[in-house]
Amino acid sequence: MTGQWSSRFSGERKLDLKLMMGQALNEFVNQSYRANLPYRHSVGEGKDRTLTQSGKYGQLLGDYHRLSAGWEFEFRRRDDERNVTVLGSQQLPGIDALPLHAKIDRQAYYLQDEWELSDQWLLYGGLRHETIATRSDTLDGAVSNRSQVMSPLLHVNFKPDPKGRDVIRGSLTRSYKAPDLYSLMPRPTLNSIYPLPTQQNDQVASDRAGNPLLRPELATGLDLAYEMYFTGGGLFSVGLFHRRVEDLIRYVTTLENVSWATVPRWVSRPQNISTAHSSGIELEFKGPASQLLPGLVDAKTRLDLRGTLNLYRSKVDAVPMPNSRLDGQQPWSATLGFDYKAISLPLTFGANLSYTPGYVTQQTLSQALDQTRSRALDLYALWNLNHQVSLRFGATNAAPQWTGRITSSDDGSSVQVLRKTRPNYTVAIDIKL
Repeated sequence: MTGQWSSRFSGERKLDLKLMMGQALNEFVNQSYRANLPYRHSVGEGKDRTLTQSGKYGQLLGDYHRLSAGWEFEFRRRDDERNVTVLGSQQLPGIDALPLHAKIDRQAYYLQDEWELSDQWLLYGGLRHETIATRSDTLDGAVSNRSQVMSPLLHVNFKPDPKGRDVIRGSLTRSYKAPDLYSLMPRPTLNSIYPLPTQQNDQVASDRAGNPLLRPELATGLDLAYEMYFTGGGLFSVGLFHRRVEDLIRYVTTLENVSWATVPRWVSRPQNISTAHSSGIELEFKGPASQLLPGLVDAKTRLDLRGTLNLYRSKVDAVPMPNSRLDGQQPWSATLGFDYKAISLPLTFGANLSYTPGYVTQQTLSQALDQTRSRALDLYALWNLNHQVSLRFGATNAAPQWTGRITSSDDGSSVQVLRKTRPNYTVAIDIKL
């Protein structure tokens, strides 16, 4: 549920208020068999609740300044229950049936001045104070953690031509990112390959458990972008960025003497392990083909093109090895798409192709993740039957392929997971009343 209220007291003052509430319930039942007999049975549910409230007040000060003050409040809570049986007996007596809870409270306040220096220069400057508090149940009681940061806000816009739309943007920011609620939950999940607490597992078939002591990640970023607009509505932009992340969160696998097993087990837990650095270049273009490819495409052709090319580099300081990149950050990615409107028919169709190459991430000094390349093709067609009724056909992931990930450790063990997502087809009728 969302709500928004806005009021302009005069031409110089304005107040905006927003409220959002949400709840998600995830129930699951998993059953595995060996020799056609029930072997492992898991049942449970997780309930997530979210409440967000924000406000912003703006006030004109003279002819060139607009002062803004605002706040953001966020409350998140997760309730988790689970029970697992192996060969008809409870897997972890006294732990699985125990209900656990975790919550995150975030408060932020900011003050900002928008200063129009001239027809070409616009400056945004201010301060932001943010506090994040977490509280999570553990097997021995509740654990609380509280942290706060004061961050500068600085944005600069420059127009080479005061009457044009082209603009150069620069910004210096700091952002605070709280850990997700699931990573705070301490309940262990035993690996399905070694589901008995009397078994010794291995590094790539590790158990999973949360960490109630996680601290938020703090990122300091510098951004620079140039946006060039064409006369016919096209756009070309290039952006550069650099980030420094403190208290980086990453899952680390270690051999532990744990309370839920009679032998040492390999356990993967999220930890604040290090600082990290990330840089990148992001290119984008979109607009009529006749504007982007003058001389090659006729101006009467109703064809629009779009595309992106992104290049990324990152380094985690605690892992001084090749491929020590941020989790999930590919070295590069690209997209290419088009929209075409037929001249003699009320028909519009288009496609979008995205591609990410395979890459390796050295997650720790002893463990690496090899991700295969991925590709996605989406198609659509829109037929306008009349001014009120239209028929739309869509195909998501129209050319599916197998993708996989291989987790390997320096002791030679590895686990491979392959996945292939089926295409999704939709047919819809839109009626305008």
